[in-house]
Amino acid sequence: MSSISVTQALAEIKLTRSRMENALDQTFFIKLKKKRDMMDVARFSKEAVSSFQSYTDLVKRYNTLKSAVVQSNAVTTVNIAGNVYTVADAVERKRTVEFDKQLLTVLQTQYDKVKTEYEQHMITEQARVERLVTTELSKDNKTNVDVVNQLTETFLAQNRAEILDPLGLADQIRDLKRSIEEFETQVDWVLSESNGKTLIQI
Repeated sequence: MSSISVTQALAEIKLTRSRMENALDQTFFIKLKKKRDMMDVARFSKEAVSSFQSYTDLVKRYNTLKSAVVQSNAVTTVNIAGNVYTVADAVERKRTVEFDKQLLTVLQTQYDKVKTEYEQHMITEQARVERLVTTELSKDNKTNVDVVNQLTETFLAQNRAEILDPLGLADQIRDLKRSIEEFETQVDWVLSESNGKTLIQI
């Protein structure tokens, strides 16, 4: 048994996986030998046994390393943006943060669309009431501020629009954006630091 850091284990896992892939490339464990073939049977047999043993040793080492890292990740905790995660949860969160990004995009798009529609409605209705004042009121009434204000208020009240925003999207968008940015800013270096410090037994 020896102690190595998770960082070392991850590097060795990557290297071992590469060696496993290469070990099977152009490696033969069985061959057909015809009577006239000039083949060194003893040499082939020795190489086949050696290659097989080498590959199974690599698989065993890979599984040992991977198992130790998985176990470590399940119990080692890290603090990212004020939240405590196990390393395993933080690694998974790196993948699932895409769901939050998709939600943020939908919220922002809908919020902007409705705000624009509301502002456009207000501009349109204001123009309509100004035309109404121009066409419906006599010359004397046009200069009467009270009459103009009353007509304007009545018209706008009858044609008003309101934004239905039960979730308070502006706050939701702000909080979600901050949560994503803080997590993504911190997660890689926090995990890297943790992996460098955390020792596992192999």
